[in-house]
Amino acid sequence: MTQKNVKLLTEIHKKLTHKGWEKLQAERGDKVISMLGRKTLVNDITDNHIEQVINTLQNRGLLGSTINRYLSSLSKMLRYANKRHSIYQLDKMPYIDWNKEDNGRERYLELEEEKQIIKLLTEWGMLDYSAFFIFLIDTGLRLGEALAVKKSMVSNINNSFVINLPSSITKNNEPRGVPLTQRTKAIVSKLINNIDRNELIFKHIKYWTAENTWRRLRKAMKLEDDKEFVIHCLRHTCATRLAQSGKVELHMIGQMLGHKSWKMIKRYSHLIPNNLMGAVNVLNQINNQGDK
Repeated sequence: MTQKNVKLLTEIHKKLTHKGWEKLQAERGDKVISMLGRKTLVNDITDNHIEQVINTLQNRGLLGSTINRYLSSLSKMLRYANKRHSIYQLDKMPYIDWNKEDNGRERYLELEEEKQIIKLLTEWGMLDYSAFFIFLIDTGLRLGEALAVKKSMVSNINNSFVINLPSSITKNNEPRGVPLTQRTKAIVSKLINNIDRNELIFKHIKYWTAENTWRRLRKAMKLEDDKEFVIHCLRHTCATRLAQSGKVELHMIGQMLGHKSWKMIKRYSHLIPNNLMGAVNVLNQINNQGDK
């Protein structure tokens, strides 16, 4: 391997991926490299390159929190090079202007918006993504968590399905069980019918296609100016519907969504006017209202 190849940003990406870099972070890192150019050398990256990445992502309509995830991937590659100065000749870390994050975002779907999304996806022949988005609404799972669910993580307890998330795929590194509503049970039952135990349930769903599909929905629904109308609002929809019902205790909502800090859970306290299975019954009742 030549000295020049060693200095390529793509080479660091390969090394980190080989070391077990988390898949989604690795994908974001690859996207950043595409923005900068595949021939970009590590020691050539300046503050202007960082600004270029930020501007590109902002033009795509991404929120500050999402942009920070991309910057985090770039930062990881640069820090790797900085610690190995003798190889990569990175004299100093470029300045990264992190975006301010709004941890209080509470944008959620109204029932009419949910109906509109399902209608559009049906018209576009994207029934698999319609089912996936419904799954996100009723489970409150993060996008990455949902895409990592395998058949082996599904349990049938007294004819009630539960997704058992291991600590390896949750954001807070703690395992949790998430019961399924009637409609998500029907979705999962169909998907696990003919797959092996260790196969991904949503193997036909691609992360970037899901993101692009959501942007297409936002445009079709004339919500392009609503910067909080992102896939993550499906997770907030689940929490908000439970809180607004007045029938589910706040700490149970936090347990279902996997919120580790009380600060994150407390965001929904002003919406409140059992157990997790009781929470699912609330969602079932809401879904039935939407079908009428």
